[in-house]
Amino acid sequence: MPRGLLSALTAIATASLLPGASRESFDSFSQRTEMVPMRDGVKLSSDVYLPAKGGQPVAGKFPVLVERTPYSGKGRRRSADLLARRGYAVIIQDCRGRYASEGKFTPFEDGPDGYDTIEWAAMQPWSDGRVGTFGGSYTGMDQYYASMLRPPHLVGMFVQMAGSSLYDSVSYPGGTPNEAWMVWLLRDASTSQRAAQHKEAAAAIDQMIRTNLSQWMKQPPTEREKILSEFPDQREAFRDSYRHASLDTFWKARRFYTAGYYEEMKDVPMMFVTGWYDQFMDGTIEVFSALSRMQKTEKKLMVGPWPHGIGTDTCGNATFGAGTTEDQAALVADWFDHVLRQVPFALISDETVQTFRMGGGNAARDQRGKLNVGGGWHTSPTWPPPGIRQARYYIHGDGSLNTAIPANEEASRYEFDPANPVPSLGGRYQIPGVPPCVQNQNTGRLDKRPDILSYSSAPLDTRVELSGRIRASLAISSDAPDTDFTAKLMDVFPDGYASILADGELRVRYRNSLEKPELMKPGEVYQVAIDLGSTSTLFGAGHRIRVDISSSNFPKFEPNPNTGEAVGAWTHLVKAHNVVYHDAKRLTYIDLPLAATP
Repeated sequence: MPRGLLSALTAIATASLLPGASRESFDSFSQRTEMVPMRDGVKLSSDVYLPAKGGQPVAGKFPVLVERTPYSGKGRRRSADLLARRGYAVIIQDCRGRYASEGKFTPFEDGPDGYDTIEWAAMQPWSDGRVGTFGGSYTGMDQYYASMLRPPHLVGMFVQMAGSSLYDSVSYPGGTPNEAWMVWLLRDASTSQRAAQHKEAAAAIDQMIRTNLSQWMKQPPTEREKILSEFPDQREAFRDSYRHASLDTFWKARRFYTAGYYEEMKDVPMMFVTGWYDQFMDGTIEVFSALSRMQKTEKKLMVGPWPHGIGTDTCGNATFGAGTTEDQAALVADWFDHVLRQVPFALISDETVQTFRMGGGNAARDQRGKLNVGGGWHTSPTWPPPGIRQARYYIHGDGSLNTAIPANEEASRYEFDPANPVPSLGGRYQIPGVPPCVQNQNTGRLDKRPDILSYSSAPLDTRVELSGRIRASLAISSDAPDTDFTAKLMDVFPDGYASILADGELRVRYRNSLEKPELMKPGEVYQVAIDLGSTSTLFGAGHRIRVDISSSNFPKFEPNPNTGEAVGAWTHLVKAHNVVYHDAKRLTYIDLPLAATP
């Protein structure tokens, strides 16, 4: 168990009293903005926060913590305040071409600027020469790239929600276009420096995201890109995304593909934090696991019941209890107090891995209407934890899910109409307008759809814990040259509430390789794999394990037009008649990582 978990308000109020605070306490911070020069002469707007007393900077040299962001450094003042009060000099920098920084913004192409900023920070009169980096999502991948260049004065990293491959994590999970990436490009345009000269065009983008996103996503990509006509950089990035629908050299560049450059990353202590409902979760775990094997310095992992953003006690329609309320800045301070000052942890576990196992709650509703899923923190030396065994659950024609191998059973068939896709509800990959995280899959939006195949276990006699990666294997065929298949795992409560835990999707042309697409032969049977990602959850006695199979999850994923056309150049939609087999020779199953003692 972690030795202490503080809420955000408590963390701020007691910052100077926490174990691990610097020997000298500071009651305020001093902030100024500097234009930091890069190697090519471009200057980046950098807010510098220094420890102070009574509003006046304190003389001395301090460790420096750097966060570089494309989302405006002004929004990071609160975190910088807490860290400065803990005795750190803090730099919050706008990425090149964003907000007050000079130059042209190219998404994720930030490694050299990160290197230059770290080395600039180390040379300042208020710096003791030791520089750490922190931040999440984009700013986490920014750290990875800078680390590949091995800045001499980089001594530690705190990374939240940053994956190993942008293609796998966000752009094309399972080879299927994920609309979260397209929304990111839209917002990049509407908040760009160019937006100040094209206010109407920027406002139109924001309005479309708020009110008409699903309709926009149903258009062919060649029509969708027109909304970016006043933003040529983002329009070109949009086109590039569709030109490179496979995992090719475009996506394997350093800026997108950390997994290909582990050996280049500097060996410094790293803390990784993510959530079970974060789209970067598995990628974050993969980077942690790879560097733990390859490097010698300390690596730690924390996974909570959170979406893309950490620290709340709720996620979607669920509450997990006050013990999940965390404060990013307090965790950052705790990590660097340990790394740079050799102070014992106050918030982070001494064990290598700490994860929150969801489940075990009483399923009552709190005053906010949130379902009490419950759960608790657990620690282990590795992920997955020791003692996990894989159990194979087969689907059957009668709708059951169990460990018995099917006999001669008729296949299940359905019609997939891309003009009427299955609505997204819960899970990972947050999209505007789609409720995130825990959501009941037994709703009017999803019930009784003939294009969803559902398979459930019998009520469990005892508790069952799953902790690890979930993978499904489907025996399928279609009358289309290409189509999609989806799989969802859920915990069905005794009252029928079906809580989504994990989900995945596969574009079948990528069944053998994300690098080399192969169209299907209509009617031919294929064995395909779907990666549902990782989870840690406890199924209570009386609960059911359920798996749903379908062919769409919209608007999270762009529906397959079923035509076999190029991903970014489809012109029309056709219905596909898809088949899932479950007989003795053509098996469909899901592999579940079971803990020995839940």
